[in-house]
Amino acid sequence: MRLRQLMETAHMSENELSRRSGVPQPTIHRILMGTSKSPRIGNLEKLAKSLSTTTSYLAHGVSISSYSSHGAVAASVGFMPSALGFMSSTFEAINSTRQKLKHSTYHYPILDWPDLGWHSIKSSSFFKNTINNPNTNYEPSSYKTIGTGFWLSLNGDAMSSPAGVTPSLPAGTKILFDTGVTSTPGKLVLALLLDVTEPVFRKFIKDGGQSHLQALNPSYPLIPLKEDSLIFAVAIEAKTSL
Repeated sequence: MRLRQLMETAHMSENELSRRSGVPQPTIHRILMGTSKSPRIGNLEKLAKSLSTTTSYLAHGVSISSYSSHGAVAASVGFMPSALGFMSSTFEAINSTRQKLKHSTYHYPILDWPDLGWHSIKSSSFFKNTINNPNTNYEPSSYKTIGTGFWLSLNGDAMSSPAGVTPSLPAGTKILFDTGVTSTPGKLVLALLLDVTEPVFRKFIKDGGQSHLQALNPSYPLIPLKEDSLIFAVAIEAKTSL
């Protein structure tokens, strides 16, 4: 078991891990014994931090080292390894194309929302066609991504703040995303939900120990983040055309 292996490598007992992480020792023991089938994400996050690993590795056995700096790095909210693996190879192909452009600024592909939906992930042909399409457009930026960068143009008004409140991101705004930036509360993130066909762009928040996605437009409801949700990119830059 991954947790036990990490504890043995770190020469850490259940009591010591409990002291460092704040997770009760009985809870750690149940996870080790396999009697806790679905550990809380909050507890996994604490254990992962104390063991210098990722929540995704503890939960699914996929580590950040499995992906190069050109691949996809998911947030520790929970994800499907098969889906992330495909996204990683896809993003590597996109990044490879981008790396061929040797300019003083960096150029990232402009993707469409369906490019990043669950249904597209299940069928690699759509992604491959998009990457190999000579008509794919690129947008420049002075920002050098940590992981893979790509742009999306916003639809709708979910990220439009009330008058006088910043940031406000109306429809048509182009957002640069980086898959290599760690998502922390307060960041604007791109997430996939199991029952939604396209990614959702929202603010990542935690309230009372629960993770949610919050629109900047207060008329939209909070979206709870479940274990089968995937945060896979963080917003870095916004461009609005006049």
